[in-house]
Amino acid sequence: MVHCVRNSIFCKGCKKWVHKKCSGLKRLTKDSDFKCSRCQGTARPIDGRPQSEVQVGSDKLDVVASFCYLGDMLSAAGGCDLATTTRVKTAWKKFKELLPILSSRHLSYKTRGHVYSTCVRSAMLHASETWPLTKPNLQHLQRNDRAMIRQIYNVKPKDVATTRSNELLTLLGLEDLNLILKERRLRWYGHVERSSGAIKTALDMQVTGSRGKGRPRMTWKQVTERDRKDWKLSTTDPHDRNTWRSGVRSAMRAASQLPGRGSTDVDVAPVPAR
Repeated sequence: MVHCVRNSIFCKGCKKWVHKKCSGLKRLTKDSDFKCSRCQGTARPIDGRPQSEVQVGSDKLDVVASFCYLGDMLSAAGGCDLATTTRVKTAWKKFKELLPILSSRHLSYKTRGHVYSTCVRSAMLHASETWPLTKPNLQHLQRNDRAMIRQIYNVKPKDVATTRSNELLTLLGLEDLNLILKERRLRWYGHVERSSGAIKTALDMQVTGSRGKGRPRMTWKQVTERDRKDWKLSTTDPHDRNTWRSGVRSAMRAASQLPGRGSTDVDVAPVPAR
């Protein structure tokens, strides 16, 4: 067997080819006993854990890849991928429990929208104030949110391409999910800025050490700063509670009046039962 070809070397432990950059070798040779750093136990775990266990006094504790805290999933790899996936599953569970009510023809669309926002969306967006959402995370939430809304209207698969989600949101009296997330983040941002406790310390904390190659993940603070810029709140002082809350509400109302995102005060009459 050839154990070395061009830029890769064969690992005896995991039986896989390892690229030269990941092998730790300066020069590739035909070594039949080569083992990669993962098989030797010296590589960082794939799930993002810096180490597999820590020593606290005389006790040895395992470092887990994920942890559930107050309903929010914390991942050692950072980001909110696991958190959004978990909350979407919870929302679908609540949605299926309430589907007889949400699809009832005896209730108006506005009433169904209120029930959906209170019971289903609140479960989906639990702890979303602290999520540094990326574009794939937002698309994941919006995709599932709109799928539930189409079920409320009983939209057939053949009509999905011609049915606009913004029109369905208007009939239900709901705002776009992206606007709701921005408002929640900015309100929590004002609370953090006014705080003098641990959350303010964590926000201003500078992490020492060198980072890896590539662009780092966007932090929650960077996401909220982008939200402030989008809603023109950069000059609004978050330390003034009343001014900040009023500014966020005004920006929310202005954003909800954009084309395709407006809400209507006219309720839609329920479809009579057959």
